Amino acid sequence: MKTFPASIPAGFDVATTRYRDRTAVTGDAEQLTYGRLAARADAIAGWLLERGIGRGKTVGLYAQRSVAAIAGMLGILRAGAAFVPFDASYPKKLLRYIHDDCRPAAMLVQESLVAARAQDVFWQGEALSLGGGSHAAEAGPGAEWPQIAPDDPAYIMYTSGSTGRPKGVVVPHRAVLRLVIDNDFAALDPDQVILQLAPLSFDASTFEIWGALLNGGRLAVVSNPYPSLDEIAAEIARHGATTLWLTAGLFHLMVDNNVEGLRPLRQLLAGGDVLSPPHIVKALRALPDCRLINGYGPTENTTFSCCYTVPRDYAGTSALPIGQPIRQTEALILDESLRPVSAGAEGELYVGGLGVALGYLNRPELTAERFIAHPFDSRAGARLYKTGDRARKRPDGNIEFLGRVDRQVKINGKRVELDEIEARLRATGLVQDAAVVCPPGEVGHRVIAAFVTGPQQAKVDIERLRKALREELPEFMVPSSITQLDSFPLSPTGKVDRAGLPVVAPAAGETHGRPPANATEAALREIWRRVLGRETVGVDENFFDLGGTSLGLMEVHASIRRSMASDITVVEMFQYPRISALAERMRRGAHVHTGLHSAQDRARRQQAALAQRRAGNQQPHVKKGRR
Repeated sequence: MKTFPASIPAGFDVATTRYRDRTAVTGDAEQLTYGRLAARADAIAGWLLERGIGRGKTVGLYAQRSVAAIAGMLGILRAGAAFVPFDASYPKKLLRYIHDDCRPAAMLVQESLVAARAQDVFWQGEALSLGGGSHAAEAGPGAEWPQIAPDDPAYIMYTSGSTGRPKGVVVPHRAVLRLVIDNDFAALDPDQVILQLAPLSFDASTFEIWGALLNGGRLAVVSNPYPSLDEIAAEIARHGATTLWLTAGLFHLMVDNNVEGLRPLRQLLAGGDVLSPPHIVKALRALPDCRLINGYGPTENTTFSCCYTVPRDYAGTSALPIGQPIRQTEALILDESLRPVSAGAEGELYVGGLGVALGYLNRPELTAERFIAHPFDSRAGARLYKTGDRARKRPDGNIEFLGRVDRQVKINGKRVELDEIEARLRATGLVQDAAVVCPPGEVGHRVIAAFVTGPQQAKVDIERLRKALREELPEFMVPSSITQLDSFPLSPTGKVDRAGLPVVAPAAGETHGRPPANATEAALREIWRRVLGRETVGVDENFFDLGGTSLGLMEVHASIRRSMASDITVVEMFQYPRISALAERMRRGAHVHTGLHSAQDRARRQQAALAQRRAGNQQPHVKKGRR
């Protein structure tokens, strides 16, 4: 077993010493060798240290996936500080709350992002541009880099909180090192090209970024924040990617719509929710040279806790287990008295080892509740994280996920505490009470339903309520339906009986706007109906108000590309969330044909890409950019 370096920068230094002139990271406009990435990160670290920002401080990172963001992240860590990624898709009020909670000593920002969202700037004071501006160009490395300890914080990522506000998970350096160095669940070595597709605020990015950069591999950054399924396949081919991580929902979409685009991969990790056995079987048949891995783990135990390599002969007749704990990780199934359950019995899953986070920022009570003293390990500081997941151990030693013990759900791989949404509904002052549920459904198509009562039984302004929520919550947490009731059903103890709430059908609610006026609108409506599972859709209704999600929009886009000749992008579809507006954009932008014809075009493109790879031309085309 390898000896772990003390910190992420120390591990990167080892890789840089060995592979200084090898490409470390590539993006749309530039690529950096290990040596050049180290120099750029050192300049950022020097800028921070000159201002007294080092060990024990936090630094905000307001950027989308990019080569510059990777340099910024490494520079923050080099200075001894912890980085806090701010997701640009979040509303301003939520970003301001996170900023006020973690109180970063400085902000590193992406200039283009700030320019595009100038009205949403949520911080005050000096910020360093990640675009290679004057501060970065003039700053030099510090005389001596801080000595970073394995338990020093590396980053803080915010997840949904049951009290009504998100909570910051503080992850130390040793947790990241344990994930990607000398691991036993995936091949991470200098030959790997890992596609960086996860948002920086999503902990899957931890595996992608450091899995490449601490092992001498190449990180291939997908700069487009909303790539289509075809664009993901194109990025795999362009970079010659060998390793990819996908949420369960995105994995299902890729398998359904463009499984051939995954053929270059040597290993594909998927997780964040339950994987569909039929999709697993289809992927195994279509990707004979790719290792398929089911990954499980909460943010509080640093991305992965358990993994399971799917056997080639998996027939899909049983649920897929989450496997066994990865190296330097412990997984225990305990009862309510913290005693191990008998073999095959159900209990709650607790995880421990080097991956356990330090706790929740500024939340000592919650930290004490979820990060408990290890009942079977007397070593100082030994702790377990209480996952809230129900599980059992199979006879072969693999662990099977059985669901939650609380009301937490996963939407497109992201954790959602339904109690947080209820709290935000009540805090608007527009309702008397609220109850939120997430009925069982297919992964990638689960929706959140809210029920409210009006103050003094007055009529609730649903549109105003929805607008208020969008100012406080990320889009994936805004309920797809909000229904007013005269009163809530109650249990014998007087509590809200959520199981007794009415079932809200996908087609519930009024249909707004006119019927389709032309063939394009009619074709789009049929796609929307299928993806949303609704009997009827008005051409002037908002996709997201009907229960649509970003993953659903990608499915709509894939259907449009498959059945209609249009150059529309996923980014534009976010800008035109109504059929009427989208159809007009398509009419202006390109010829639209509503017949099925593009499958042959896609097949020709894929055959050409495969021929190019067989010829050995796998080097990415990279435009020269400024240092």
